[in-house]
Amino acid sequence: MASLSPLLSLLLQLLALQACHASKSAASFVEDAKDPNLKEFSFDLGYGEEFFEAFIDPTIETMSQGKHTEIIAPSMKGHAVKLFNMSPEPVDYYWVDTQGTPMNMGRCAAFHSTGTASFAGHQFFFAPTNYEQSKVILQHFTIDKHGIENLYYYDPITVDGNQQLTTENLSKLTMKQLEMYNKMLRNRKFAGEYKKTTGRDYMSLYPRKKPKHFLYPADHFGQEFWVTTKQTQFKEVPTKKLSKIREAALDRVLKDDDPVPFTEYRDQNEFLNMTLKVISVRPRAYEINNFLSQSEVDHIISTAKKSNMQLSTTGSGNVHTESKTKTRTSKNTWVGRETDQVFDTLYRRAADLLRIDEALFRQRDSSERPDFPTNGAIAEQLQLVHYNKRQEYTAHHDFGYAPIDSPHQEARFATLLLYLNEPEAGGETEFPRWINGETSDGLLVTPKIGKAALFYSFLPDGNMDDLSHHSANPIEKGEKYLINLWVREPIF
Repeated sequence: MASLSPLLSLLLQLLALQACHASKSAASFVEDAKDPNLKEFSFDLGYGEEFFEAFIDPTIETMSQGKHTEIIAPSMKGHAVKLFNMSPEPVDYYWVDTQGTPMNMGRCAAFHSTGTASFAGHQFFFAPTNYEQSKVILQHFTIDKHGIENLYYYDPITVDGNQQLTTENLSKLTMKQLEMYNKMLRNRKFAGEYKKTTGRDYMSLYPRKKPKHFLYPADHFGQEFWVTTKQTQFKEVPTKKLSKIREAALDRVLKDDDPVPFTEYRDQNEFLNMTLKVISVRPRAYEINNFLSQSEVDHIISTAKKSNMQLSTTGSGNVHTESKTKTRTSKNTWVGRETDQVFDTLYRRAADLLRIDEALFRQRDSSERPDFPTNGAIAEQLQLVHYNKRQEYTAHHDFGYAPIDSPHQEARFATLLLYLNEPEAGGETEFPRWINGETSDGLLVTPKIGKAALFYSFLPDGNMDDLSHHSANPIEKGEKYLINLWVREPIF
């Protein structure tokens, strides 16, 4: 492999996980405690000795508190696939269906990556952007039958066994292209070291910092955490008094002694107590009952029904990857925090639940949170989703892959699902590959009015969590209304 000028030395930083709030709240854990499953290892990628704290999966004995000693392999064999375009030209990537017909999945920029959820034996290829005319295939990928390889590379620059041609290819790159190619080479080397230590592929881009936002621990099944919020539930929604929120950022800050809006229409307790129960350790997933009141649910559904719901798309928030597909057959609409005071309350309550400053869930004044590089919200608009009979969203991941030259490597960090009704049959949220010692079946989260489910797309070491693979199972009878709230790391 060609010897390139080293990049700047990596400055490793141990980040204290923060939970900053505009209102005081209590929690049943130590927020700045270091994750016990982070283990430091050293390596040399050709730039001198470096160190990294990697997340090591806890044992099944620990997860089950001694109940089980062996992991049962999941019956579902799919997993995330990340394809790297290590060339200076954009390419289109195709999936080959069971009939041998190539289907265009989108475009992958030069020195970038793309990906999807796939299965063993699936076929993909990279092609020039004029493939429909040229029929030229640049690189063919076959997903490995054991389901342990997530990373696949197209590298036309380095030619194994031919240093002269490699040097010629490198000489044709601009300084910017050479820098980006070197980043990809370094990332590829690190991924190999990471896999030796953890047994899993590194799907982020090295070097990436640990998540800036707080992650709840998940030590064992059934573990519980409680947190309180001043954002109490509406027992009655004053529909005619609600209005679009137009106040400036600083005017929206609620101090500790400030009353919440429409106090007279809310539960009269000073705080709402929320309990998170660990339903899965790997991936980290939690259930929270009674997150929403019936009145709040009714108001949200009414808002959804008044909107123009469109056929849902797939993707992870990256415009170039979203497309209408049979893998998702629901309809959805988007609703912002500023829609009215009920939706604003929902965001504030969610921020307290996730132990994240509510100011990060909205546009901020320049004086707020100067530790963040932008003033934009890290929380996306609420996605209100409706599923009719037989509609579903097959197993997928919520995370995506930021451009290689993005300084923050932003991606979806956490997903908060809010269930608005109870289908008569079907419609569960399923984690088909959760680690457990009881069954090869997926973990099912049954919709219940007002219940929330939280899971993380990141591991504590900054890697993407392939086990966050999840689906919305088909509705067998009735219908389903659901909210997705996605939170970005570290920015959006």
